[in-house]
Amino acid sequence: MEQVQLQEFKEEVSLRYRPSLYGIETLSARYLTQTFKPHAHDEYIFGVIDGGVHSVWCRGEMNQVSCGSVVTMRPGDIHYGGAGREDGWRQRMLYLPEAGMRALLEDVTGRVPTGTLDFGTAFHARPDLARRFADLHAVLHASSAQLSVDVALDTLLGTLLRELAPQQSVPRQQGQGRIADAIDYLDSHAEEDVSLEDLCQITGLRRRQTIEAFRRATGLPPHAWHLQRKVHLVKHLLREGLSPATAAAQAGFADQSHMGRHFRAIVGITPAAYVRG
Repeated sequence: MEQVQLQEFKEEVSLRYRPSLYGIETLSARYLTQTFKPHAHDEYIFGVIDGGVHSVWCRGEMNQVSCGSVVTMRPGDIHYGGAGREDGWRQRMLYLPEAGMRALLEDVTGRVPTGTLDFGTAFHARPDLARRFADLHAVLHASSAQLSVDVALDTLLGTLLRELAPQQSVPRQQGQGRIADAIDYLDSHAEEDVSLEDLCQITGLRRRQTIEAFRRATGLPPHAWHLQRKVHLVKHLLREGLSPATAAAQAGFADQSHMGRHFRAIVGITPAAYVRG
């Protein structure tokens, strides 16, 4: 994963590229004086304005896009703009190449898509959807765990389709697949960075089917199940006398701090308190 961090005055921009996940890019930014010239992207653009107002021209008109708005732009949509008020705006964006969109749509619908997906308008005043988008984007943008990122992308696109373009998603037969084998795999590979594709190879299901079948079987999506197995492994390693830092590394966490946050959220105490008994 390549990362670019920029700071100019009080503006903050973080852009991340994930070549192994359809070549997507994610952007988290706070802009004050930034202006954009007329331009278009080759990718689909999905985003949320989660602060301030963005004044942006798109599809023939100027829009004042406020906090709580969801953005859905097609490849080739010309747009430009800047701040809609003095304190600027905050945005989270996902740039999804057309090939990735086709692959994800085929996975969701079970059929090969044709044409360009259209959500009807570029901007949607949907505060509740915007909050859910922001939460999923935060995982997609910041997580180092492949399974968490995979599930976040599938959940994000599935949510947008269900909420904004239900006609694009056809009903599909639910499959159970070899979910028990996938559960066993995650249990026995707690320390590894497992991908959703790894699980699909085991279940014999598509990505979306695997997530939904896993949730039906366990009550949790696969990344949450895997995370709790990692925490259980840490507990075992701590009981064996390993330090929290070493236990975190052996359980496949990015660092001790990352492990500590999830440990407390699941166990209810810090790793240090757990060791003290």
